[in-house]
Amino acid sequence: MFRRMFLFLLAVISWAIFGESLVAQRVQFPSAAPSYGTPTPVIPPTPVPSLPNFDPYGNPLLGTPPPDVPYNLAPNVTPPITPQFAPPATPGVPQQGGSLFPSGLPYQWESGAYQYQNSDGSVARLQRFLQEISFEQTWIWGDSDPETLGINRTELAVTFGVPIFYNPDTPLLITPGFAFNWFDGPSAGGDLPPRVYDAYVDGAWHPRLTDWFHADLGLRTGVWTDFNELNSDSIRILGRGLGVLAISPQFDVLVGVWYLDRNRIKLLPAGGVHWHPSSEWDAYLVFPNPKIRKRSINVGSSQWWVYVAGEYGGGRWTVERDPAGVAAGAPDDIDYNDIRILFGFEWETQTQARGHFEVGYVFDREIVYGKTVLPPKLKLDDSIMLRAGVSF
Repeated sequence: MFRRMFLFLLAVISWAIFGESLVAQRVQFPSAAPSYGTPTPVIPPTPVPSLPNFDPYGNPLLGTPPPDVPYNLAPNVTPPITPQFAPPATPGVPQQGGSLFPSGLPYQWESGAYQYQNSDGSVARLQRFLQEISFEQTWIWGDSDPETLGINRTELAVTFGVPIFYNPDTPLLITPGFAFNWFDGPSAGGDLPPRVYDAYVDGAWHPRLTDWFHADLGLRTGVWTDFNELNSDSIRILGRGLGVLAISPQFDVLVGVWYLDRNRIKLLPAGGVHWHPSSEWDAYLVFPNPKIRKRSINVGSSQWWVYVAGEYGGGRWTVERDPAGVAAGAPDDIDYNDIRILFGFEWETQTQARGHFEVGYVFDREIVYGKTVLPPKLKLDDSIMLRAGVSF
């Protein structure tokens, strides 16, 4: 009897201890059955919160990752150099044979210079020996009118830079050039040869004496002739000298003279202001060749500009007059002078290639005869002009 009571109490205590947990286990896994062969239930793992993404390129605001770069290569970053004052007008662009000032850009990227990063991180600024190769074609319309002169001019030039020992940023620019000039007319006693030539060597220097004062100096010599009449008058010396006072980084004042060595005008005053208020505008208001331009569009790495300009054009040559004309083949020394109003486009790239195309109205045209004076002067009709050029 005591044995049965003991077993009964043991069963009650066991139920009190283990029965509730067995019921809870059966409720938590209702699919589990006490029969054999039933698979043991798999408890899913507790999800672990993911860590923040520290990849900077995983942020869509930072853009697309750059291409792979070897880790042992330091980035080749050249710190920009900000000049205190604007560069001198038309650096590195040779004067065109038929004009006073270059047809290049009065304010442009540095021509003929490049930068090299040394191993210690410093930046050296170097000058190229071959600065520029340029080609330009000019056409002035002419017809059969007795007082009309048509001109077709082709000019080739190469510019070399010779460093000045105390300032490599302002090299001496040496430009040999050659130009062909084809004349069509005039038939009213002009008696011009069909062709005349320019063969010259031009030197230009833009010294920066201080931050607020620099100069624009030039000297050109050579022969201007039809090569049928070649004498001492065929050799000419042209020059220019302008002082540039930098009132501010955006405003320069230029004063100086041009020596033209023509029959009509020997010396011509030159001066004005150069104002570049922003990267969009550039006003080179310098007599006698002013130019105002505005940035138009950017195409790839090139910048396009639109401009209006004025120019005092022409030249002087020794020639042999037409034997069938009024001077009966006599030697002569002639001027051709005109005034031009131009509208055009120009482009420039970071590789220092440049080009331009322009259309103009040409007026106040004349031919001055220096020796025979037959006639002393011949007035010509107004005309239009097309000009295009490229340099690299």
